[in-house]
Amino acid sequence: MIKCVIYDLDDTLYDFNAVNLPAFDTMCQEASRRFDIPAKTFGDVFATAYRAVGDRMPQDILDLEPEKVDVAAVHSRTLRLSYTLNTLNLPLFPHVLELYDVYWNYILEHMKQEPHIEEVMQALKAQGIRIGLGTNMTARMQYRKVYHLGLGSYLDFVTTSDETIFDKPDPRFFDLVVKKAGCERNECLFIGDNYRYDYGGAVASGLNGLWYNRLEKPWNHVTEEEKQEAKEKDVVITDHREVLARLKDYM
Repeated sequence: MIKCVIYDLDDTLYDFNAVNLPAFDTMCQEASRRFDIPAKTFGDVFATAYRAVGDRMPQDILDLEPEKVDVAAVHSRTLRLSYTLNTLNLPLFPHVLELYDVYWNYILEHMKQEPHIEEVMQALKAQGIRIGLGTNMTARMQYRKVYHLGLGSYLDFVTTSDETIFDKPDPRFFDLVVKKAGCERNECLFIGDNYRYDYGGAVASGLNGLWYNRLEKPWNHVTEEEKQEAKEKDVVITDHREVLARLKDYM
């Protein structure tokens, strides 16, 4: 029996791709205006910052990574902007903070709930099922997203990779999720858009999992074999309302 449903956030509770690209373009255009450089130059360097930030972590932390699972710090736009400006020999202040706000404020102002997610959360709460959030990224920003989406009142707990150092699918992430859920692993259902990190990570850690794939994301790099595997296992949902019908499968 499922006692707790845990959702991923980005591309699960809202469409990150729909707001990320225009937010990125807005930030690059603002950098171009400030520094009189091509927006593409700024964007190209910023695009390398994700990996550069991860590679700068202390070796004793990197040595703990199973199969190069990312450390949570790579998601910090503050660190990425700092790296970008340093690389381009541009001043950090006040630009790191202000460009950070340009990017994230665009996302917060334009993000919208995925269809039917709020009505499903209402139904879960009515059944006495706890609801959690299990998400990579920096904690403060994920809390801000939930607040702007208007879903905070439904959540019993939030777990971010900030707290565990490591991103999904690292088992240490899911260990903390289960601890916060307050029930057994097989009583947890994890739902996310990334087949390997959300579904795969959860199942490998003893939780139940579903792959939310309303809009397949190209950066998830799902193979045809994995798509077929997911179909055969019947773990794909494209509408959040399907979760309510699936609960009986775990009785």
